[in-house]
Amino acid sequence: MEARDAPYDAEVGNEQPEGGAGIRSSLTVGASIALWSLGAFAFYLVAGRALGPGPYGLAAALQSVIVVAATPIIALQWSTARVVAGHRGPERPAALAVYRRAMIVSTTYAVALAVVASVVTIGLSATGDAIPTAPLIITYFAVVAMVPLLIGLGALQGEHRYTGYAWSYGVTGVLRAPLLVVLLLLPVGQVDATVLSVGLAIAVGASWVVVLTRRDLRTPGRPDRALWRNFVRALPATGVGLTGIAMLTNIDVVAAKISLSATDAGLFGAASVIAKSLMVVPQALTIVLLPRVAASEAEGRRTGSLLAAGILVMVVAGVLAMAICYPLEQPIIDIAFGSQFEGAAPLLIPFFGATTLLGALLILVNHHVARNDHRFVWAVGGLAVLQVMLLVFFSHSSQAIIIIDAAVAGVGLVIHEMIYFNTDESMLRGAGQQMAYVVRRITGRRQGTA
Repeated sequence: MEARDAPYDAEVGNEQPEGGAGIRSSLTVGASIALWSLGAFAFYLVAGRALGPGPYGLAAALQSVIVVAATPIIALQWSTARVVAGHRGPERPAALAVYRRAMIVSTTYAVALAVVASVVTIGLSATGDAIPTAPLIITYFAVVAMVPLLIGLGALQGEHRYTGYAWSYGVTGVLRAPLLVVLLLLPVGQVDATVLSVGLAIAVGASWVVVLTRRDLRTPGRPDRALWRNFVRALPATGVGLTGIAMLTNIDVVAAKISLSATDAGLFGAASVIAKSLMVVPQALTIVLLPRVAASEAEGRRTGSLLAAGILVMVVAGVLAMAICYPLEQPIIDIAFGSQFEGAAPLLIPFFGATTLLGALLILVNHHVARNDHRFVWAVGGLAVLQVMLLVFFSHSSQAIIIIDAAVAGVGLVIHEMIYFNTDESMLRGAGQQMAYVVRRITGRRQGTA
């Protein structure tokens, strides 16, 4: 019986304690994500104040397009991290060969697609359609820069090189606001400057991660055929699951831009930036947990306690965010975006609640991708389709869009429990089993000292 299918009370080896190194890695990654988030937050503040609600709504929608379009690339990152983490010693060159081939092939395809998309966009604009041509083309090539960045981060992640990971990732957020300030001083359109600053920051991070992994990219040898097939076969499910997560956490901004007035869409975008800053919590957890879960799964050890701990941290963070926001929602909006965005304040608390549920989905997808178990991962792709359908028919207000976010995420959590009911991977039963284990340990220690 494999660990993934074992009942939650079966005798399967537990994972080993993470130890000081794991805690330091978590803090390092958490700090980099926090810096990235602060940098991105400063970028959105500068953009919001410089552009105003109307143009800001377009800029925010294009940022969401970058995130959604880049999500299949995150599938390559996660799969690279899983392969590199699960193949050590004599198998390491073969794993690095997979990384090298993935980097070359994926970057080539991304450039080709961006060129084709640019040609199509220019052609459509020539017909007289009101298309933001320059911002769209810049967006395409910002996505191209994400390819070497994310695949390289996957290699660093799989090798537990979290300091290099932190620098490479953090710089893509920290540089955005300074670059935007400089570009706004140049004869460049405001929306153009906003998107270009993001693309340039990503390009800097991509260059740095390639430098850090240059020895890995020079490792001689070809990928083992079986290992490459395993890598490629996992990509569709991982890509669908991650694309589903990206749509669940970003398509609402696009829906707001389409369905609401320009001002209401800008208010929704402002509230989204603040509430979704909470996603830093599951992002930090997944970066460190993925290689650990992959290694534990390969060795037949339990992974359910890692899942339960991640979900618990997400819930606690969400509750704290809502509690802090309750008396401070209006000052938060005024300080962040100014009084012209004050209408966004009532959206913050429910938005934090929806983001908490969406963050839990991200942790679940990461966990099962690391285990190479794609049942729930495919289900998340279906949830994204459900969300789009609901938004098409019911996105008549900001409140309705947030309710749809929360409802779809809640359905996803129920589906997960239905799939993994009575196994260690069940959030409820696995967490209960782990809690009982902790209680027994505490009780045993007290009895031993009595």
